Amino acid sequence: MRVSHGFPSTKWQLVKHYAILTAVSVIVLFPFYWMFVTSVKPPEDILRTPPNWWPTAMEVVNYVKIWTTIPLFIYLKNSLLYAALSTALCVVLSGFAAYSLSRFRFKLRKLSIMAFLTSQLVPGTLTIIPFYFMMYNMGLNNTVIGIVLAYSIWAVPFCTLMLRGYLASAIPVSLEESATIDGCNKLGIFFRIALPISLPGIVATAIFSFILAWNEFMWASIILTKSGYKPLSVGMYDYIGKTGVTPAISLYMATAVIATIPSLIVFGIAQKHLVNGLTAGAVKG
Repeated sequence: MRVSHGFPSTKWQLVKHYAILTAVSVIVLFPFYWMFVTSVKPPEDILRTPPNWWPTAMEVVNYVKIWTTIPLFIYLKNSLLYAALSTALCVVLSGFAAYSLSRFRFKLRKLSIMAFLTSQLVPGTLTIIPFYFMMYNMGLNNTVIGIVLAYSIWAVPFCTLMLRGYLASAIPVSLEESATIDGCNKLGIFFRIALPISLPGIVATAIFSFILAWNEFMWASIILTKSGYKPLSVGMYDYIGKTGVTPAISLYMATAVIATIPSLIVFGIAQKHLVNGLTAGAVKG
């Protein structure tokens, strides 16, 4: 079937798909573009109406000022530490829990799955007061252990459910039965068979855990009150307005640009391993 101008319908479908992808890409990437443009705008261009889509002059000095105006290095170090520890703890706990729920049959299995699902229905704001007093009574405020536990508590249920579905569909039961016949125990099956095959799911879980911990603001602002323990998200908020409205906007946007770089690097590295895991974890007949 052909349409007007002599183009085959498949070509028009290809044009339509690329047009939709281009429109979606522009919508998704425009906030990042505006963030970068605002970070290098001179003060007189920031609040101009109508706004300038491109700065009249590039002021990269904002990227130098933020290192002296804000203790940016401390905030970046704290965020990376909290995100890395939370990701590691979440992957370990959710990996064991997901494998147990997908393979073993025990009395509280359905109840455990329902508990994980129910935890995702509870808004985090409802648990602020009891969670804060629990941390306070255990002396975990302004500690690395406290903030890592806070991040992991809310990430582990979702990651467990995500990994459980992946393990149930990606690992054939017959493969584990063959390993059992060969003398492999449950831990051996988990480490030698389940983990290599489920690498894509584990990487996806790690990406989710890292981004969740990197962007988290609510729990960090409640548990961490000392400046030396604050992550980048809370540190940026503390310095809003301290240097005036217009200069603070450019400094804040410059900090936001730097804050997005670690997430992009982690996702870029993890994406490569995700593709490798898909090919290396394939089951060959």
